[in-house]
Amino acid sequence: MDVDIKKLAKDLSRIVGKEHVFTDKPTSVVYAKDTMPWDLEEQNIPYAVVRPANGQEVSGILRYANERLIPVHTHGSGTSLVGLARPKTNCIVLDTARMKDTRVYPERGYFEAGPGVHLAQLRKELEQHNALLPVFPGSELVATFGGTIAVNTSAHGVDAALGKPGDFILGFELVLPTGEIISTGTESTRRPAGIDPTKFFIGSEGLLGVLTLLRMRLIPLPHFQHIVASYRTTEDILDTVMEMYRQRIFPPLFFEYLDEKAAKIGYEAVGLDEPEGAVAMMRIHSWSKVGCEDRANNFLEFLKRGNPIEARIVDDPEEWKMVWGSRAEAGNYMYRLGMTFGSEITPRVDKLREAFRDAKDFILNLDSYQGNEFISFGHIGAPTIHAYAFVRTKDIPNELKKAIALEMREKSEELNIKYGGCGGEWGLTAQRVSFLKGKYEKEVYESLVKLKKALDPNDILNRGNLQGWM
Repeated sequence: MDVDIKKLAKDLSRIVGKEHVFTDKPTSVVYAKDTMPWDLEEQNIPYAVVRPANGQEVSGILRYANERLIPVHTHGSGTSLVGLARPKTNCIVLDTARMKDTRVYPERGYFEAGPGVHLAQLRKELEQHNALLPVFPGSELVATFGGTIAVNTSAHGVDAALGKPGDFILGFELVLPTGEIISTGTESTRRPAGIDPTKFFIGSEGLLGVLTLLRMRLIPLPHFQHIVASYRTTEDILDTVMEMYRQRIFPPLFFEYLDEKAAKIGYEAVGLDEPEGAVAMMRIHSWSKVGCEDRANNFLEFLKRGNPIEARIVDDPEEWKMVWGSRAEAGNYMYRLGMTFGSEITPRVDKLREAFRDAKDFILNLDSYQGNEFISFGHIGAPTIHAYAFVRTKDIPNELKKAIALEMREKSEELNIKYGGCGGEWGLTAQRVSFLKGKYEKEVYESLVKLKKALDPNDILNRGNLQGWM
């Protein structure tokens, strides 16, 4: 498509103001990047980046794009780990960063926030009202509220203990792909029974509309206690998780693990003594202090029945900060010293050990690349296995990077299908179309394509994600 960039910039400036339109190459390249391990290509680079302030301006952009058949790619902060954030074709990138106003209504039982507010800032504002934000990604300093609900990700073990963040969404203001502004949901704290349009847009990953205002129920802020346990092997942690579900023990809000290699890396990075084996870390929650203490003590007794090397409650906030930080540092180590190709396998609980074994086997025996290392850490209590192929170099051809990523993606999804699992936090489209096609009857994927076409006849929004383009 031939696009006159100067004219495009001038036209968009009429909608949002000249200072909020960018067509320079450095800005375009920054917005084209994401965490996917292969290099940018020309089709990833947008024509322009535009930052609207409200739904009216978003509507103007989408109406303009439809008239000229220019794709629009929505952008929160670009922290998605499966390619959602990277444009798949030259386009207008619509950055939601200016839409970040927050209003808390304790007397109504909900708050409203723009899609561009960062989760860490939103959490801070809600805590002033003794309220909990029910999502805990490692990227919360930069991840946005709109992106979180667009993917419907809670991160960590929150799914099992609390539910998805979308379960607490009461309604939206949003702009349809063709530019119409609509409102959904309710201002009651009770969600509608029956057909509720709000549900169509939770987890729709920017394919069906642009969220411009989100309304979420206020959740009382619970009390927390923290537990850390070390085990001889990662498999011992897997057995503990399976037994937790078997005995119907209420799952912790967080139940994280570091395998033997990741634990050594993470602990060394934060200055803790090297653990003997794999490490599990848990956050227990309850809405009373006494209840939280009881639940933590009971969970600790449960853990001891699995013969850990050590299991204890961590009362010192600074120590917990270091323990929790070891998980992030394990990932940072890999990103600094080489390349990582990740997977997200969320199996049926009773198949957790088998899924872990198969993930380790395929990663150590990739067809596309020999000699990588296997490292695993993540949200095992959900349960989710994050198994990584770690390549100790970044100096490999771009086509090989793509081949490794594709093989990791396909084999991970094969395990999700084999063991009754899904993508629990990274979304389903872009890098996971193969899962949708392999897991369900063909009519399921075709129905999503038809729904997309009904709301977006010109395929304007996030073109290529539902098609699985890389």
